[in-house]
Amino acid sequence: MPPWASALRALSALSAVLLVLPGCHLLAPPGPSPAGQEESVSYSNPIPEPAPRKAKGHDPEPRWIPSEPQVQHLHMLIDSGSSTGLIALVLDPGPLNPRRAATTCVLKGHIAATVTTFGNGKRSFTIERISLASASDGRLRFSWSPLVGSIRTLIPAGILTIKDHTLPPAIPVRRDGSFSQPDCHFRVGGTCQVRGSGIILAGKVGKTVEDLTIGKTEPVTLTGSLVRRKGRWILHIPAAIMTDRFEIDDDGTSLDLNFTGNITAIAE
Repeated sequence: MPPWASALRALSALSAVLLVLPGCHLLAPPGPSPAGQEESVSYSNPIPEPAPRKAKGHDPEPRWIPSEPQVQHLHMLIDSGSSTGLIALVLDPGPLNPRRAATTCVLKGHIAATVTTFGNGKRSFTIERISLASASDGRLRFSWSPLVGSIRTLIPAGILTIKDHTLPPAIPVRRDGSFSQPDCHFRVGGTCQVRGSGIILAGKVGKTVEDLTIGKTEPVTLTGSLVRRKGRWILHIPAAIMTDRFEIDDDGTSLDLNFTGNITAIAE
């Protein structure tokens, strides 16, 4: 046997072993790659892939923790230069036609309030005490014919008072500072001096004092604004209306009171 025949058989045996080894393509004929995929090559020492990361669930949104509310206690003085009370009275003397008269008086007094500002920017305020009084005389006259005569009414300065009765624990304030709060009740105190003149009313009415006290008013809606300007808190309630009715005598004479307060209070 020629010497090269032994070498040829050894080479054939080595090729058969290499063909059956798994993952080895050294002498394997190239085959077609699947469509759209690149041919992969295995290495004897492949680089290990990182372990797959554990899928995370949906992270909850961070909860908003509000800051502590800021509370300010205000002592507000009534600005008498711009605060007035419109007193409108309707006198109905029974057999005579009713008459209406109105007067405007200056207001004075103070308001104690608390302003609460929350972390989200919302704001509310609480009226803890309110004390108003007329700072000027209120004079009204009801006239009929010269034969019947007239009735004059005087509410002296400082006599008519308005104080809180039932107020909500907190009044919400909008972003622009405006608010509107129904179902507020007040107490009214005071008297008025009444004097009749003329042939009939001079004897029928004479000169007397009538009580204007209201223990608890009908529901009042407070509508206005609370704003801070140039370091000062300003409360403005342009038209707070209170109404009541009084029976003056046994003959059916009545007096209807309509009070409209235009109030401005300022706190430093």
